[in-house]
Amino acid sequence: MITKIFSSRYLSFAFTLLTSLLFLNLALGQSNDDCMMCHEDPTLTSIRQGKTYSMFVNKSVVQHSVHADVQCVSCHQDADVAEFPHNEDLSPVDCGFCHDVAQLEFERGIHGQALKLNALYAPTCVECHGDHDILLSSNPESRTYKMNIPVLCGRCHREGAPVARTYNISEHNILENYSEGIHGEGLFKRGLIVTATCNDCHGNHLVLPHTSPNSTISPNNIASTCMKCHAEIEKVHTKIIKEELWEKEPGAIPACTDCHPSHKVNAENIVNTISDQSCLKCHEEKGIHMVVGDSIISLEVRKEDIANSVHRTITCVKCHSDVSTSLQRPVRPPKGWIVPIAMQKLRLCMP
Repeated sequence: MITKIFSSRYLSFAFTLLTSLLFLNLALGQSNDDCMMCHEDPTLTSIRQGKTYSMFVNKSVVQHSVHADVQCVSCHQDADVAEFPHNEDLSPVDCGFCHDVAQLEFERGIHGQALKLNALYAPTCVECHGDHDILLSSNPESRTYKMNIPVLCGRCHREGAPVARTYNISEHNILENYSEGIHGEGLFKRGLIVTATCNDCHGNHLVLPHTSPNSTISPNNIASTCMKCHAEIEKVHTKIIKEELWEKEPGAIPACTDCHPSHKVNAENIVNTISDQSCLKCHEEKGIHMVVGDSIISLEVRKEDIANSVHRTITCVKCHSDVSTSLQRPVRPPKGWIVPIAMQKLRLCMP
């Protein structure tokens, strides 16, 4: 009796297993080798909307990619047919089927929104990661390898590229400025893969414009973004900015990019790249002043005065050449320094 029950249960289990394997085989359809019977042919092509496209798949490239162990039909699900050939007009691959978090972030970001609106030059996963040749980001041959990121993003965002020509992007010469700045120099000239690249500041899939409060480069968040690499930098700036920490009230004090221009950050050229607008953020305020002895010296600068001045085409730092982001803020004059009357009238800001 026990033997019969055991045999019955064994047969039931074996039947279930065989049925599952049969359904699994049907679900997966053909193997990669089945697909390559056709797609290994370099002359295989398809015509879509009057254009000829190659259907050739380099087996060696696939085998060296991150998807080497993935079945073709796992991505190209509508190619999973009972009989060959499958329909030529296959649906686009849905990377989000496996990479759901990345897909959701991409859709929330500026690139995903542009793609949803069918905007010209809006990128897909393929533009950044590739198709059959996707490699780990730790692989030097990968498009997303640290040293390749600026070139990858620069394909669209460099000066003269289609995206830069088509859209009103406020930043110009992005790739050139990055290459010449301290981050680009660290990456390209010194091989420091710990240095910041585009995705370290802007994010990977959830890329948002700086005007978005959720953006990693918004005035309220830029300090946190910089502090991913520049640890405890708020303590360094305690003496410089109101003796307060950034986290207490984001946006109440100058953000990193107010003094360190985005993309072209260079200790040697910061003074030369400080714009008049950066100076006016403080010096346009009513009542801004400094105290020297018993004297109260106004530091207010009016745009109207500059516009009517013979020096209207000269930037602030051309005259105030000793202004530096390394000076303490607010600027304090040396002990015993006497402010000349002429300087008081001109409202010059001198340390």
